[in-house]
Amino acid sequence: MKNQQANGAKPRRYDEAFKREAIRLWKSSGRSAETTARELGISVFQLYDWNRAGQPARAAGVAVLPESKESLQAEVERLRTELARITEQRDILKKAAGILSEPSPSGMPRSNR
Repeated sequence: MKNQQANGAKPRRYDEAFKREAIRLWKSSGRSAETTARELGISVFQLYDWNRAGQPARAAGVAVLPESKESLQAEVERLRTELARITEQRDILKKAAGILSEPSPSGMPRSNR
């Protein structure tokens, strides 16, 4: 009786190809897991479980490294590009904060009148 739902129907079984494609669709679409699951007619919890089951077990905070030297080099290049972009964003925000925090020459807030 455990395998049957409340209405008496047996739970659906999905093959591994469907599970992998559902996870790929979710990750590549940029949409939420809820939206993707609803479109596929599955539970969002199934999508989360399938995603967790497909990931290799690892210690907390330890990244799984790619196997090949080429993929490592591509990852390093991607991370360097991302770091440069984020560093530029940080510098722009610092400058903007400095400009906005400067007091006006008269010491009073400016008026547009």
